[in-house]
Amino acid sequence: MRKVLMLGCAALLAACSTNDGTGTGEALQETAESTPGPGADPLKVSLPQLAYRYSLSFLLPDAHLAQIQEEHRALCERLGPARCQLVALTRDDAEGRAGNALLKLRVAAADAAYFTGEAARRVTAAGGSALDTNVTGDDVSKDLSDTAARIQQRELLVARLTETLRTRKGSVGELVEAERSVAAAQEELDKARAWQRELRGRVTMAEVEIRYRPLAAPASGASVGAALGEAVQGSASAFAWGMQLLLSLAIYLLPWAAVFGAGVAVATLLRRRNPAA
Repeated sequence: MRKVLMLGCAALLAACSTNDGTGTGEALQETAESTPGPGADPLKVSLPQLAYRYSLSFLLPDAHLAQIQEEHRALCERLGPARCQLVALTRDDAEGRAGNALLKLRVAAADAAYFTGEAARRVTAAGGSALDTNVTGDDVSKDLSDTAARIQQRELLVARLTETLRTRKGSVGELVEAERSVAAAQEELDKARAWQRELRGRVTMAEVEIRYRPLAAPASGASVGAALGEAVQGSASAFAWGMQLLLSLAIYLLPWAAVFGAGVAVATLLRRRNPAA
């Protein structure tokens, strides 16, 4: 009898334990469904696709201009062709002196800030200075989305027309027109894909344009001669200006001086004729 009671109690405890566990699991599941967990997908935000353009202008001593331009080119080469590409390099070396120079590059957008900062630092170290720094960003998000939609439409059109030609359903005229339509749609599709690649390239690679202007330092002898020449010219200009001022005063004051002198002469003559007065 005792054994039967013990088995009945054990069965009852097991049933209660099972019911408690099931209820707890359901409660946890409801809580997880009602409250988003840490693994829930975050709200997706569409970031703008920006194509950046950097325009820099530096003023450098004549002796260091070519050297700094070459250092900037070498800095681009060290980044590698995947991160920096040389587009154009020009420099005016007339009569053995460095003139205006230009360097055009395409730098990875992630490296553009570092590259331009390092370029400015090297210019400062060479005794130069920055004249202009401009950074602009062109939002091409709409162009990219419109191009993607156009590509999708043309792909569907090409597939449908190609299927028509494959099954050869229709008259000869309809098949010829379908071939022309396929060719035109394929051409538009290729152009759209090329434009999409260009837009993505502009977003990935920033355009960097660097202009260099020389700051010529004249020789000491030339500077002394120039200073003397400027002094002589300044003295001659001052002398001419002084003479012009004196002549102007004489022209304006001469009539009044004549009237005043005539009055003094008449008064003197009257005194002489009438001493008693």
